[in-house]
Amino acid sequence: MINGIKPIIKPKTLLNSKTPFGEAMNNFCGKLTENSIQEVARFKFMDKVTFKPDGGRKFLKVKYYTDKIETDYETTPPTKTIVKDERGSIHCFVEKTTGDIYKPAGWKAPYTKGNNCVRGNIYDASSFEKTDMHGGWLYAK
Repeated sequence: MINGIKPIIKPKTLLNSKTPFGEAMNNFCGKLTENSIQEVARFKFMDKVTFKPDGGRKFLKVKYYTDKIETDYETTPPTKTIVKDERGSIHCFVEKTTGDIYKPAGWKAPYTKGNNCVRGNIYDASSFEKTDMHGGWLYAK
């Protein structure tokens, strides 16, 4: 409850349910992960990248988690270990009520100023067809 006002939670705003929003968000994160596979294959120090939604009141953070390969050259033969990223990095923000995609203005908030602040929508698959791992597609408008 905020200032005596109880928010109305609609079923489509819940993330981990079988609603269209949850399915659209999973499709969006899946497409981001799928499009980053080719870019990750070029690097010898990365194993894989996964995109997952993270919480928020009005906007959900979409973070990417990188599994890195660390090589210990002091042993013979050199040993490789996979180190999993636990904090993640911000890729973009998604508004819960509309599904609009925003580029990040920082770690905590999206860039919402201007006429072209919306970069796509999770319900429209054509808006995020040509995504990349680091979010360059958010700035190419």
